[in-house]
Amino acid sequence: MKLRVYIFKKKQLITAAIILSILIIGAILLISYKTRQTLNTIDTTKSTIYADINNDGKNDSIIINTDKKTGKYIVDVISSDGNGYSLEPDATIKSLGYYSSWWPLKITILDINNDKDSEIILQSSDEKGPIIHIFKCINGKAERLASGRYSIFGTIKSPEDNANIIVLGNVKNSSVDFKFLTTKFGKLSPQIVPTAFTLGKNTLYSLINFIQKEDIETSNVNIENKLVSKISKGSFLDAKLTEAKYTKYNIPSECIYLIRTTNSVSNEKESITYKARFSLTKYDNKNPEYRITQLDIVK
Repeated sequence: MKLRVYIFKKKQLITAAIILSILIIGAILLISYKTRQTLNTIDTTKSTIYADINNDGKNDSIIINTDKKTGKYIVDVISSDGNGYSLEPDATIKSLGYYSSWWPLKITILDINNDKDSEIILQSSDEKGPIIHIFKCINGKAERLASGRYSIFGTIKSPEDNANIIVLGNVKNSSVDFKFLTTKFGKLSPQIVPTAFTLGKNTLYSLINFIQKEDIETSNVNIENKLVSKISKGSFLDAKLTEAKYTKYNIPSECIYLIRTTNSVSNEKESITYKARFSLTKYDNKNPEYRITQLDIVK
């Protein structure tokens, strides 16, 4: 029996290592893809979003239409097996929102309660202001988990058990008020958080207040990383908390918001979305202080 000796050149080994690295990275991305949230801005009267809502490995269809007479949004879900159902609005609000070119519908698809099935979150508006609907799709129908007139929405991870915490909020009475929810037995229930869990709401209010007063040159504002030279005067529409990081003491050390505003250009309204990063500068167990460390305009 002859002993076979294989000799690999250095170039072949490098190529093999690169291919193996690509395969490993691809596998990691594929696994993490299921846990990420999908955010879609619907700026047309008709649109279709494809996403695996029920975790069967196949894409379902979320179909968005608007009533031609009223402009009300109509949202239907068609599952991969062909079954369909509609998302019904809050009985008090009576609509999922109205189409607006400068205040378009935002749809977030996210597994809120870590059961591998995704929820559908709608951020929209009517003549009275912002609206939020949160739906859970199960057994061929949509169940509304929460809804109301909120201008701020977000999901963050609990620093204690990594469970999702839903954040709903409003700007009122010269401040930002937050409501925290978590999932229990498939339902949303109030979540008690520490007093220091402010998520930079005072800084958020100050930025919104600045935007609504006048045009501001960012050179005159105390911001570390200014990726935008001017903050245009406009009206606050809504905001989304996209990320929160924590100190070793489980206090939010950094918060990132997408803040949507509108202003008038040549007598026409257009929306601007700012990405703002707030960083903890002074810890206080009742009123921690944050500052803006990054500000940019995103599409």
